[in-house]
Amino acid sequence: MRQQRTAANVLKREVTVTVREHSTAPATLLFDVLADLPRHPVWGGAEASTLLSMEAPQGQATAGTEFTSTAEDAICRMRDSSVVTEAVRPSTFERVTESALESKRDGTPADWLLVHRYDIRADGSQSDISYTCRLVRATALPGLLVMFGTPVLRSLAVREWTRASRAGLRRLVAAAENAAPE
Repeated sequence: MRQQRTAANVLKREVTVTVREHSTAPATLLFDVLADLPRHPVWGGAEASTLLSMEAPQGQATAGTEFTSTAEDAICRMRDSSVVTEAVRPSTFERVTESALESKRDGTPADWLLVHRYDIRADGSQSDISYTCRLVRATALPGLLVMFGTPVLRSLAVREWTRASRAGLRRLVAAAENAAPE
């Protein structure tokens, strides 16, 4: 994983979003789709942004697997460097991402550190999945992202991030439900 530039953290506290979904796919299949990193661009990735590209090793990701990706949302373009920190089939998948953001509007740069965690619980032949994303550190909050640093506006920003994260998690669930069982 590339070394992130060191700068002050502009966040007074972490920003955390958690979303949950039920899936008719078994937990093992949901995990396998999630851990198959090279296939993420096929279904768009499960995060709030739109995944544009990914360079990852073939096969199921395990703890220590490193990969890079690019993504964008309405506000920023992102170049990400990630490492899988936990991969326990079929229950847990976690990665830490160092993200270099650039505002689409004025090119303002920022470095973010995010922790993405998926917890999958078998429910008979089906499953429940939760996705939690923690914004741990940010060197800047470009554009409308400044709302994360403003207490009065933070809840609005978190609400929008939650909505976008839920849409991403639903794409993951749909990909698993449409995948052929092993």
